[in-house]
Amino acid sequence: MKILGFGQVLWDLTVEADYSFLEEHGFSVGGHHLVNKETLDKIVEQLEKQNHTIIKNSGGSVANVMSNMAKLGSLSAFCGKHGNDQDGYNYMKILEDEGVETHGVCDTANSTGQLLSVITPDKDRTFIVYWGAAGVLPPEMVNVELIKSFDVCHIEGYLMVNSEAVLWKIFENAKRTIYDLAAYAIVDRTRPVLQKIMKKHRPYILFSNIFEGKSFTLKETTEEIIDDMLQYSDIAVLTLGEDGVMVKTNDGRYHFEKAIKTEAVDTTGAGDSFSAGFLYEYLKNEDIVKATQLGVKTSSITIRKLGARSFQKDQLNNFK
Repeated sequence: MKILGFGQVLWDLTVEADYSFLEEHGFSVGGHHLVNKETLDKIVEQLEKQNHTIIKNSGGSVANVMSNMAKLGSLSAFCGKHGNDQDGYNYMKILEDEGVETHGVCDTANSTGQLLSVITPDKDRTFIVYWGAAGVLPPEMVNVELIKSFDVCHIEGYLMVNSEAVLWKIFENAKRTIYDLAAYAIVDRTRPVLQKIMKKHRPYILFSNIFEGKSFTLKETTEEIIDDMLQYSDIAVLTLGEDGVMVKTNDGRYHFEKAIKTEAVDTTGAGDSFSAGFLYEYLKNEDIVKATQLGVKTSSITIRKLGARSFQKDQLNNFK
C-alpha cells in the first residue's frame, strides 16, 4: 500500500535550555509560537553565544511520519513546499536517502522554514517557528493525478492555518485520507472549517493527542473525546502521553495500550513516531491491537535520543 504525506518542510533546531530563557522572550512553556526569520535568527544567535548546543535535523510532522514508515518498510512519499535554497534541497535529499519518494514544491520568494524546539528541564518542548516557504501550500501546486495515484493520503493539521484550499483538494480527490490534528491553538482557530471538511469528506483515520482532542471536540473526558472523534472519522486514535493510547473504530472495536515507561531525553517527534508505527502495521492487516503496540514501541524508542527521526528499525530487535 502506497501512502503520500502532505506537510510542512521544516528544519528542526533542538536545544536544551532552562525556563528563564523562555520567560525572557515571553514564550509559554510547551507552547507553539510563530516568529519571523529575523527574530528566530536572533534567538539562535543568542543561544550560540551562551554556548548552547543546537542540533539541526530535518523535521516536520508528516515528513517524520513518512521517514519512519519508510524505515519500517512502507512505500511512503512526501509533498511539501521548500525554499529555493540549500536547506530546501538538502531536506528533500535526506528524505530520499531515508527511502521516501519526494514531490517537492519550490518557493522562490521565501526561504525554507525552521522550527526551534526548546527542551526544558521537565523534558517538555516549546516550539518557536518560522514557517517561511512552508507557510502556504497553494492548491494549484498540487497535482490531482499525484493524489489519485496513492492508496492513502496522510495530512498534518498545520496545513489548516493558511492552506485550507489545498486541504479541500486533497480530501476531494484522495482514495482515503488520514488526518493528524495540529497544536491545540491551531485547532481552536480552525475547528469550524475543519469539521465542515470532515463532515463532507470523512477521514479514514483521525489522530489526536488529549489536548488537541479537547479543543476539537469541546469535550473533557477521554471517552467523550474519542466517541466524538468518531463523528468525523472511521477510526479515532487518541494519544494520552505517559498514560497510553486509546483506539476506537466505528465498527465497534476498541483497544487501550499502556505507555512503556521510558526515561525521556527528547519527546520531539514522539507522536509522529507513534503514528508511523501504527500506520505501518494497521495498513497491512487492520489489526488495531498490533498497530497500537508497534506505535507505542516506536515512540518509546524515539524519545530515548535527541531528534525526531532517531528511530531505526533494528532497534526493535533489542527493545526492552
